[in-house]
Amino acid sequence: MTTSIHDWTSTVALVTGANGGLGRAFVDELLRLGVRKVYAASRSVLLQPTDERVVPIILDVTAPSQVRAAANQARDVTLLVNNAGINMQSGVFSPDCTDAARREMEVNYFGILSMSQAFASTLIERQGTMINVLSILARIALAPMATLCASKAAALRLTESLAAELGPQGVHVLALLPGAIDTAMSRDYPGEKLAPLDVVTAALDAVSKRDYEIYVGGMAQGVAAALAADRAAVQAQFLALATAT
Repeated sequence: MTTSIHDWTSTVALVTGANGGLGRAFVDELLRLGVRKVYAASRSVLLQPTDERVVPIILDVTAPSQVRAAANQARDVTLLVNNAGINMQSGVFSPDCTDAARREMEVNYFGILSMSQAFASTLIERQGTMINVLSILARIALAPMATLCASKAAALRLTESLAAELGPQGVHVLALLPGAIDTAMSRDYPGEKLAPLDVVTAALDAVSKRDYEIYVGGMAQGVAAALAADRAAVQAQFLALATAT
């Protein structure tokens, strides 16, 4: 559970990719914290609400018309959680690499860009918060998921730029970089996975503390610390891991 003393009762959130996994965990925890409203957005399957504070909306973050419609509908948003993402499990020399890379950039990078542009004025007006759900793979290359790593790295640079531009206007932008999470996106990952609720708890605590970048889980924290000490050595370890598997 979220441990901060932050008062969430005036919060109006919009969570993308909210029909399952991490997105659903965000919705459930925000409701538990007592938020005023949650727009639960998903691309094709509407979340079936059991709470009157939930407003389900269809939203494909790669469809400009749907992004504009969501921004027009949700003018009261104070917390935007850019959670929608895709992992094509593609290496550089996979047969479908180019198509996978385009799709991942479209969702994982341009989706965040589009949502940020559409909701910027609302977040500025309401002095709100944006959480961009990224990955520790934004900081390191893992060959079997090369295209994902590239899209997440681009999204991290974008998040830093958003923080630089929106921060002086009163918007708090948080980069969330967890390790593997126990969701469909990490279905083929053989190692230990984080519980979605644990990631959500860390993210919302970071919002309360006004953090700007947070690494969740022992693996993500360990990689971040090791990168700071010797980036080349860490990358060599990841390349060896890919070769061994």
